[in-house]
Amino acid sequence: MDSRKFTTFLVYQNYDNCYTDSQRVIIHVKDVNDEAPYFINRPLPMQAVVQLNAAPNTPVFTLQARDPDTDHNIHYFIVRDRTGGRFEVDERSGVVRTRGTDTFQLDMEYVLYVRAEDQNGRVDGHKYQSTPEERLSIVGGKRAPQFYMPSYEAEIPENQKKDSDIISVKAKSFADRDIRYTLKAQGQGAGTFNIGASNGIVKLAKELDFEDLRQPHVYSLIVTATEDSGGFSTTVSLTIRVTDVNDNAPKFELPDYQAHSVDEDIPLGTSILKVKATDADSGQNAELEYEVSDDHFSIDAAGVVSNNKQLDADNNNAYYEFTVTAKDKGEPAKTGTATVRVYTKNKNDEEPKFSQQVYTPNVDENAGPNTLVTTVVASDKDGDNVRFGFVGGGTTSGQFVIEEITGVIRLHGQSISLERDKYELNVTAMDDGSCCVDGDQTKHTSTAVVVVFITDVNDNKPVFKDCGTYYPKVEEGAPNSTPVIKVHATDDDKGVNGQVKYSIVQQPNQKGTKFMVNEETGEVLTNKVFDREGDDGKFVSVTVKATDQGDPSLEGVCSFTVEISDVNDNPPLFDRQKYVENVKQDASIGTNILRVSASDEDADNNGAIIYTLSAPVMQSDIEYFEIQPESGWIVLKKPLDRERYRLRVRASDKGIPPSFADVDVELDVVDRNNKPPIWEEGVYGPIRIKENVTVGTIVTAVRARCNMKETYKLEATATDKGYPPLTRTVEVQIEVVDRANNPPIWDHVQYGPVFIKENTAVGAKVISVKASSGIEGNPTVYYRLMPGSTAQTNKFHTFYLQQRADNGNTWADIKVNHPLDYESIKEYNLTIRVENNGAQQLASEATVHIQLEDVNDEIPLFTEREQELVLEGEPIGTRVTQINAIDKDGTYPNNQVYYYVVDSPRNLGKDFFEINMQTGEVFTRVVFDREKQGAYALEVEARDGAPSARPNSGGQPNSAWLRLQRLHDSIRPAPHSVH
Repeated sequence: MDSRKFTTFLVYQNYDNCYTDSQRVIIHVKDVNDEAPYFINRPLPMQAVVQLNAAPNTPVFTLQARDPDTDHNIHYFIVRDRTGGRFEVDERSGVVRTRGTDTFQLDMEYVLYVRAEDQNGRVDGHKYQSTPEERLSIVGGKRAPQFYMPSYEAEIPENQKKDSDIISVKAKSFADRDIRYTLKAQGQGAGTFNIGASNGIVKLAKELDFEDLRQPHVYSLIVTATEDSGGFSTTVSLTIRVTDVNDNAPKFELPDYQAHSVDEDIPLGTSILKVKATDADSGQNAELEYEVSDDHFSIDAAGVVSNNKQLDADNNNAYYEFTVTAKDKGEPAKTGTATVRVYTKNKNDEEPKFSQQVYTPNVDENAGPNTLVTTVVASDKDGDNVRFGFVGGGTTSGQFVIEEITGVIRLHGQSISLERDKYELNVTAMDDGSCCVDGDQTKHTSTAVVVVFITDVNDNKPVFKDCGTYYPKVEEGAPNSTPVIKVHATDDDKGVNGQVKYSIVQQPNQKGTKFMVNEETGEVLTNKVFDREGDDGKFVSVTVKATDQGDPSLEGVCSFTVEISDVNDNPPLFDRQKYVENVKQDASIGTNILRVSASDEDADNNGAIIYTLSAPVMQSDIEYFEIQPESGWIVLKKPLDRERYRLRVRASDKGIPPSFADVDVELDVVDRNNKPPIWEEGVYGPIRIKENVTVGTIVTAVRARCNMKETYKLEATATDKGYPPLTRTVEVQIEVVDRANNPPIWDHVQYGPVFIKENTAVGAKVISVKASSGIEGNPTVYYRLMPGSTAQTNKFHTFYLQQRADNGNTWADIKVNHPLDYESIKEYNLTIRVENNGAQQLASEATVHIQLEDVNDEIPLFTEREQELVLEGEPIGTRVTQINAIDKDGTYPNNQVYYYVVDSPRNLGKDFFEINMQTGEVFTRVVFDREKQGAYALEVEARDGAPSARPNSGGQPNSAWLRLQRLHDSIRPAPHSVH
């Protein structure tokens, strides 16, 4: 065993596949004595010296041997003695000693042959394992130093760095003296190397270049080792070989190689030219192999270039240019390149080739004579001219003709009737051999197929034939996606040109669309929940567009109005939350006591209100009063005999089912001779007190008087919220002064209807009303315009009241406070309350009904239009599109729209189009030619039907202009024209 004496293993054991365990096992390997011993003495051969007068047993040398086996037993022996028994060797230690007393002779060499044996190891069971015999030379007296090697050799690359170590040369001094080393070159190379005098290290003294002919590749050197103080010296040979480094790239003899007039049809493998490259390096660094960059060619080891594929003079401008590369076999390899050009000579060996094997042009179904169908293209790589025709000969096939030179295929010049869906033509292309000498001796022909598809022309726009009959309705409050109407447009074209898809055209100044349409079926659906009483109004305009699938596509539009039908979704609203009124005890039967007023934002019967009366507290109260169902006046029908009456009025609309609202009415009966007390102040306060004021502190003093000089004593109690609560009382005395008192009397209980224009200016007077105080000698009255709970009852103070005196009478002028709009609210019901200045102020009310009149204050608004197309060649009067504008005025003729072409020098399309004044349909006035002009801009005007009520209108109707930016004429062959 030479390396390891034991080996370690890991042993694993598995227990029922659940877990494992491991154990380390060390196995010792027993050595077998199978190795022979060997000498380790250095230098070789073995040399020693012996003193001339050396005494017996003087050691002169020690033999040293090694044995790899562990149980070796080395013994040393002298095998042959050429000294006459002058020396012996210790069998165990290997020490060689002198024998005898004779003097050793000067410079005489004594030679022993020695061997070492392993006496624990036998060969074939007989002989011991032993070293080979070694010669031990012993010289009497002195001897020269001995180098450790009999000769030295080194190999270095040519790029070895200067001053780098090459080899170490060592010698042994038998006199134990210091040794000095010197170096000398034999032949060339002096000064190339030097040696360390004391250490024997040889170094490179100057740069090497293997390719420099002045420098040898092998340096023969002599190293001399000399003992100090005039001792002996000895020499040894040192050979240094310089090896080549791959530091030179291959070089071609020429940078550019050319071969001219090479026939394109030469056989494969034909030699074309030869290239040559050299490499200044040596050995494998100079061995070259070639390769080319174009797979049409190959190159052999000698540099001969041959064609690897068939050449073609019709490509690459009749020559091939490629790169040839020479690569040496160095590591890493170096390369050199050169350019090769091979000029080929053309021959007529190619047939014409069509640009495509199948042509599939389309021709319109209404194409006329000489219409261009397509152009077939063929080329000949040889450069020949090509002639076209139909298979079977000739240049005519049915209704089609082909031009022999150009390959243009047209319809013939006679009457055309394209009744089939497609026509199949077989065309030929033939060369004329003009490319080269004797080229016309061999002509080539190829064929292609032309399949002419007859396509439908998109010359019909989608038309809504029933557009004028669309008057759909949809209920307000209907959920999103409620069906409204199903529109239908037809297109007389075929295929995709006749396939129609629907879309909604967004209205001007509108955020989002109020409707949506199924693009396939044309079913129009709501896209919001409408509120008739809100911003949506009673009518909503919608424009549906039908677009065919042609390219370019054509479109048609249909505009109609959707009526938002009323739903009884608004209950009546009273203008007050509660009615309180004083009634004289002696009021006569038939007297109008109080008018209640309610309004309903719904329309028609849903907004028509009927009033009914009930008595929720005492049923008998209803026996004294009745209410007028239409006006809401509560009328006395029986003399009063109690101090207070409690009634309830219900306002119900006429919807199905009806909606209703209730309001309480409180009537207090006042004795004519028993006037209520009159306070000195109508309002006391605000009175500010601290939260910690003591009980009993006077807060304020109030006084009232009575015309009858009666005195009332009251006791007021203040109680806090503590626990237990604390109270304090105070006495209040009221003196009543009697005075005659009657409620004010109106000239009219109801005023109107009063008709005013919707553009009545803010501040303008609408009506003047008047009431008397009802108190003799005291004509003072105060008017107040009561705000209701709806816009129609002045909730937003659309009107205001100004009180004025005139000849002893006090009038109330009703004036406009905010701009009016007929299209939003058409009528108002106002309640005016008047109070007198009696001891007890009594009041009464009157109503004013105001109706607005529509004026022409709305400007027509165009529906947005997209790109329009008209086919060139269409006859005069062809319908192009339909313009639509909406006027939001509420009545005719204010909302009637008429259409005109703007007569202005800047309107460049005015001479090419005309418009139907009633419908807005645009028609052509000329036959268009796309090659002359491809697009037109047209300005149209929409006017309403009455003089404008807007400022600075000069009595002219309201109008708006629309500029159609993109009226394109689409390609269509005109009859008897060639394009």
